[in-house]
Amino acid sequence: MSHRAEIGKRLRTLRNNNNLSQTHVANILFISQAAYSLIENSQNGIVVDHIIKLSKLYDISTDYILKGENNFIKVERGNGFVPLIRAHHHSTFVKNLSDDFFTDLEDWFRVPGFTPVEDHRLFEVNSNNLTPTILPGDILVCQNHQKLDEILDGTAVIVVTGEQIYMKRFKRSSEEDYLLLENDNEYPSETSSRIKIEDIRELMIIKGKISSGLVQYHEISGKGKINALEKDLEILKKELFSMNKKLTILSSKNDS
Repeated sequence: MSHRAEIGKRLRTLRNNNNLSQTHVANILFISQAAYSLIENSQNGIVVDHIIKLSKLYDISTDYILKGENNFIKVERGNGFVPLIRAHHHSTFVKNLSDDFFTDLEDWFRVPGFTPVEDHRLFEVNSNNLTPTILPGDILVCQNHQKLDEILDGTAVIVVTGEQIYMKRFKRSSEEDYLLLENDNEYPSETSSRIKIEDIRELMIIKGKISSGLVQYHEISGKGKINALEKDLEILKKELFSMNKKLTILSSKNDS
């Protein structure tokens, strides 16, 4: 049997098993019933766009349609995949905190050495609030958390309100109905926030991060200067210790 004939046979079997008519499938592919019939009868080949649509229709892999192989991994939470909310999707996420948002999301990943649960998410950083610990472009591993009284001050969190997403440090407020969100730095553009608890739609604890890449040269240069200063300070400490030791010896001699 030719490869084209095998594909046609599999498509016919799939359609019959799902109790669908040729006309129904043809409408999904935006072709005529006659054109689809030629595909099942192996008189016409099948194009890539149709293969993808049929794989979604029958919830199978494209490999199965082409080669009859069914050993594929379905991208879903049950198989260890976690959704990634990229920076350019943050505003959409704020507006649509529902399962529909994740259904339409294209970016799902497995994180090596990490066992996810249902409420885990990945977030791409787009602010300087937590630098230098967390940098813009880093990917954060987050878990939804609903009990504010169990969160410790200083915990790195993501808070979603009806207007925006905050990536800051959690801090309790002296005002019962509010909480504070603080930064790790003093950037003029990044200020601390006072949030009304009833305005919080979702709060996630940052469990870890995946680094965005290389450290910039100017940062390496700055770290080098700090290391040099630390070495100089250590030398001064040793010299002071030596001088104190000599003074102690001289003092003991004078006393005797």
